[in-house]
Amino acid sequence: MIRVVSALLFIGLSLAGLATIHALSGGAAPQIDPRLFDLSALLAIAGLLVIYFASDGLRLYFVLRTLGERVSLKDLVPLVFINILFSNITPMATGGGFAQIWYLGRSGVSVGSAAAATTIRTVLAMLVIFTAAPTFQFLFAKGRAAEHLSERLTNSLSIVIVFYLVGFLIVLLRPMLIAAFIERMLRGASRLGLLGTERRDRWRIRVREVMTGFSDGFRTFLTGSRRYAALSALFTIVFLLALFSFPALLMALLDYDVDWLAVMGTLSVVTFLMYFAPSPGGAGFSELAFAGLMAGQIAPEHLVFIVLVWRVLTIYLGMGIGAVFMMRAVKSRAFQP
Repeated sequence: MIRVVSALLFIGLSLAGLATIHALSGGAAPQIDPRLFDLSALLAIAGLLVIYFASDGLRLYFVLRTLGERVSLKDLVPLVFINILFSNITPMATGGGFAQIWYLGRSGVSVGSAAAATTIRTVLAMLVIFTAAPTFQFLFAKGRAAEHLSERLTNSLSIVIVFYLVGFLIVLLRPMLIAAFIERMLRGASRLGLLGTERRDRWRIRVREVMTGFSDGFRTFLTGSRRYAALSALFTIVFLLALFSFPALLMALLDYDVDWLAVMGTLSVVTFLMYFAPSPGGAGFSELAFAGLMAGQIAPEHLVFIVLVWRVLTIYLGMGIGAVFMMRAVKSRAFQP
């Protein structure tokens, strides 16, 4: 039921965001430009999509290889799309990692290693984004007023970034502190009669096992294969560059004079802001942030169209494929003897 509500929120907020952009851009009728449907344009978009999805899977694959785990290509492909699906129907993209841990468990990967791999994968991406967004702000600060939207947004979140990174460092470097905190909560729930003693002890042991596996996995990543670790970092960068390139490619195909660095830098700020959006998948917030930061570079009649195509290519398409894989996984599990 919660997932259904989240999915409905995602759809509703996405539509509301597009409607707001349409109203703020003067109510200009969105134009579906046939130039995006030329064969050369479709090939360029398809090529970037292949790089985007493939690098997304490979960045997790090489983290797993660094941890000494092996995942087949048959299992890697669904992981990419299941992550996109659940990341976008849960607040602050929290659900994708849990869904991947569940799916990796079905593939024989331990919960601790799966948790370590998905967290390390996320941290690598965050390090790039949290470096790229402020760097872009610094490089393009000249000639921009202090009250500029992106300047205000990034500055207002600077303290949040610090707490967010500190939290991740605690999870990565001191996971047993998290385990101890969870155990205290379990004891408190038990004292209040909300949790039975037997279940409390079973959950406490499980938390310890997972955190120990997570700690061992992170230690293995730091001391494991330098080649696989470097490849995981490389494909993280490739993935994010592909993600940031979609609007620039769409603008170029519509014959705009595109400053690729500026557009990709703007998308790094939008992605950075989406990490803190309380709505499922940043729905509504991402569309408005993109439109607010790009309004001066895109004609009003193209703004809604480009925002919609950008979201279709990077989010909606992956969610649709992820839903198919998830239904197949649940169905196959349901029919197991």
